[in-house]
Amino acid sequence: MDAAVAMTDEQKFFFDLRGWLLLPSILTDDDIEEMKAEVYAGAKRSYEGALQRLLDHPAIVGILSEILTEDQYALDECYGFRCEASFTTVRPPGWSKTERRDSGMPHVVRPPQQANAMRYQVAGGKIYSGLTRVVWELEEVRSGQGATSFLSGSHKAHFNYGGPNPSKSNIGESPWEDSMRDAMEDYSCPPGSIVIFTESLIHAANDWTNPDNPRCAVFNCYNSIWSQWHRTQLDHEIIAVMPKKRQTLFRGTWAIGGNREYSEENRAL
Repeated sequence: MDAAVAMTDEQKFFFDLRGWLLLPSILTDDDIEEMKAEVYAGAKRSYEGALQRLLDHPAIVGILSEILTEDQYALDECYGFRCEASFTTVRPPGWSKTERRDSGMPHVVRPPQQANAMRYQVAGGKIYSGLTRVVWELEEVRSGQGATSFLSGSHKAHFNYGGPNPSKSNIGESPWEDSMRDAMEDYSCPPGSIVIFTESLIHAANDWTNPDNPRCAVFNCYNSIWSQWHRTQLDHEIIAVMPKKRQTLFRGTWAIGGNREYSEENRAL
């Protein structure tokens, strides 16, 4: 595997400012076609086949190490962060956000002012992104035609969304909902691009209206080695055939005393 690409100062600035980054044209044409074929053939997650290479692709390892890891836990033999969920999506032209359980309601993992292990924070010049999503777009995405949208900067919000329930993790019932939706932005990108965002950022799914191609994407979720949001529910037999370092993405959720190796007894469930 190629060496990880370090996160630049410019990327840190804009990730902290907006809560998300777009990295265009990362995959080769051959990679795109191979991985896209797997998704269209019914792959539901990125743990097997060619899609497995996305889990620790050099283009994301440096960034995830910067925003999810303390230096002493990023070692040659293990990653300083974990992967805890993956799913793929194919949204044909005309796909409606009403097919989702949340009907595309803008949401977050943490309501404003609610401190928990998943929240975004910066201390001592260091970003701690909490629960972090990496989206691999395998088809062209055009702004305004169905990309994930973001309320940039909302990952650092300190005030309630205006709804009656301050603990609610979406903006439903807020009298400001229309204004917040109007302020959301999305992106355009060619196939093989990456979007990285903190799940503390208000984000939403949208109707896929691009008439020329479906949305074909892989959504992988990462976290600190100390915390867990999703149940991984990944078979040991799948992990056991991965390269040793890749296996450490699925080790148990603990740090004291050194948690550097994956095993069947030391795996996230």
